[in-house]
Amino acid sequence: MATRISPITAQLGSLSISSTASRTSIRLAHTRKRKKGERIEPNFEPGHGEKIFVFNHFLDGLTVYSHSPVLKANHAFRQIPFNGKQLRPSKLRKDYWRPLAMIQFPEGQGEVGRSVFQRLRECKKLHEYAWDDSMLYGKNGRTRTRHERGKSLNDQRANTIADMAAVLAGLGKGNKIVVAQEDADKQGGDAAAAEAVATDEGTALVPATVWWVNELDRNYAKAWTKNVSHELFKDAVLERIAAAEETKKGESESAPAELVAEQELTKGAEQNQRL
Repeated sequence: MATRISPITAQLGSLSISSTASRTSIRLAHTRKRKKGERIEPNFEPGHGEKIFVFNHFLDGLTVYSHSPVLKANHAFRQIPFNGKQLRPSKLRKDYWRPLAMIQFPEGQGEVGRSVFQRLRECKKLHEYAWDDSMLYGKNGRTRTRHERGKSLNDQRANTIADMAAVLAGLGKGNKIVVAQEDADKQGGDAAAAEAVATDEGTALVPATVWWVNELDRNYAKAWTKNVSHELFKDAVLERIAAAEETKKGESESAPAELVAEQELTKGAEQNQRL
């Protein structure tokens, strides 16, 4: 009597022991737990974080923080939420964005500036997503429409200045602008502790300077701590920065021939399309 062999048994019989063992070893190799390596510290450029630039959209009131004096679209759009249809700009028009203020820390305190930058971003998120019932109603108790509520949420100028005063006063867990009073009293210690300013609350704060375009904007905050000083951009002394492209003789380097040729071809193609 002939025995019946199931298709599954036939397939298993065609497999060799070596191939099964190799597949098992590969499976075990992939599921093996890997040891966590040491944390790789980020390599920031010298001076990164010592200055925080605050930009403001003068029509909608949107605010954006940046470590760079030039506002970049990819960084700006990460900080602009969607509060309603046609309330989030589709492109970054630089003629609508103006500098509101700049926070400057002492030289070598970039780590403190990066910590303050993170807390400012967190406060901005809370204003945009954790708003209370007051946003639902306008003047005379009238219920706002979705578009009106979105416009109010976009206008973060007053909240941004109030957040600056609060974070520079030490708001936020792990804010590195706060220095222990014992470290501040020691001489020859950390640079941040040596320059810290003692406050009435018994803490020491790293000094910071806020440069304003309009000196009246700082009145949006109820109070500022002693470690914060205020200056105006119009009173700043401009220093000429030597261009990196200049040679030792003081003459600028010429552009590569390939780049010049490519630009000429592009210009010629554009002119032909216009004609």
